[in-house]
Amino acid sequence: MYEKTIEVRKEKKLTQKELAKLSGVSIKTINRYENGIKISFDSEKKILEALDIDFINYCNINNERNKMSFDKQAEEYEESKYINQKNSVLQLINKGYPYKEKRVLDLGAGTGFVSREISKFAKEVYAVDISDLMIKKIEILNQENNLENVIPVKGDAHNLKFEDNFFDTVITRLTFHHLKDVKKALKEIKRVLKNFGELIIVDIITSEKDDEAELQNSFDKIRDFSHNKFLKLNELKKIIKEENFYNVEIDIWKEERVFKDWIKLAKYKDEGEVLFNLMKYFAINGPKLGLDLEYKDFKLTFKQKMVLIKVINIK
Repeated sequence: MYEKTIEVRKEKKLTQKELAKLSGVSIKTINRYENGIKISFDSEKKILEALDIDFINYCNINNERNKMSFDKQAEEYEESKYINQKNSVLQLINKGYPYKEKRVLDLGAGTGFVSREISKFAKEVYAVDISDLMIKKIEILNQENNLENVIPVKGDAHNLKFEDNFFDTVITRLTFHHLKDVKKALKEIKRVLKNFGELIIVDIITSEKDDEAELQNSFDKIRDFSHNKFLKLNELKKIIKEENFYNVEIDIWKEERVFKDWIKLAKYKDEGEVLFNLMKYFAINGPKLGLDLEYKDFKLTFKQKMVLIKVINIK
């Protein structure tokens, strides 16, 4: 999108300095953005609006990218050891237990792996995903497992098609970093979640250091075009607090990734081994970029920091 902003800025005969004044965003941030470096959602929104670029349409384009990416991954999605980790799913389930008589929303459900596990305890689970093929896969797996209380729903996290106060619990696993507007998604979650209902988030977080965070996001952006942004823990906590969720419980751990398996999940073909060699360089020469990068016996590995956050909805 940054190429489009450069084109429009030049058409309007605006300098970066003039755009900074018009948008309220610093020249440094605009310069970084026009060089293809990720900036905050709010700054990007201000720049686009200052240039009269349709921000809503831009978000819709992002949704289409997500659909394309996950349609491509759907058939083999659950074969990945990063998705079908029963221990981490049980950790998530235990945070919201007991589920008896509860109506649960699994937001960004993928092929429904988490939904099916929770369905063993809950009254019903609504498995929401933006991908047609992921929803189709849920339907097939429901039939194979004779499940009637997992309800697949095609939907967008930014605009949930449910009534207010519909769910007792909302869970979302490895979804937030794909969303264009996490704040808007949280507002929607808050709306559909009952008063004193639980929200449980599991996602990858970056280093708190800006330079490390940018590179961590850049690696994933190259690998998967549906990737938007891993948040820093402090960023995520701030957004959650601003939406008036309370009683924050946080668990943090690291999960090891093997490069060849990591790119396989996103169906990424590393032509010329460009990404591999870039990450290998940092693994051998440092810095480790907050990822514990390691190249040993011709195998490239790294660790991503995971967070589980449980909060209570107070209306």
